[in-house]
Amino acid sequence: MVAHLAAPIDRAALPGHGLQKLHDDAGQRPDEIGFRICNSIWLLDYFTEENGATRVVPGSHLFSVGPESLEDQMAMHPEQALLTGKAGTVVVFNSHTWHGGTVNRHHLPRRALHSAFTRRELPQQESLKEYVSGESADRLSAAALYIVDVETDLAVVKKPVI
Repeated sequence: MVAHLAAPIDRAALPGHGLQKLHDDAGQRPDEIGFRICNSIWLLDYFTEENGATRVVPGSHLFSVGPESLEDQMAMHPEQALLTGKAGTVVVFNSHTWHGGTVNRHHLPRRALHSAFTRRELPQQESLKEYVSGESADRLSAAALYIVDVETDLAVVKKPVI
């Protein structure tokens, strides 16, 4: 599948906050082409049970229904697991997987960067073209420009890496 960066987002679960309903980031179940989006979470701090680690429901990316079918999307799911890890870890998962943040019961924020990659025919959540200057684009490789979906007219045309 050919993809582009769709959504670079930061998230800091503050003490006493961070609980999210179980959701998927695809917006709909896979179509005849297949899955629509892939997520990555870049752990800037340790992810622990205490500081509000992300919960996932393993295998839910294969369910025929989305998490909105649950009676209570905020409730703990009997099959959920926590994504725990050291700062510097990157977790990659199918965005059709049901997931959500848990409550941060620690005294410090729990910080992360989230990046999603979608099929190229789907729109980026935030158009990166508006944020990359010609000067910045000139410093990126052809592969990087392709991934962030920035038109090469912003930069010196480069030969694509194949």
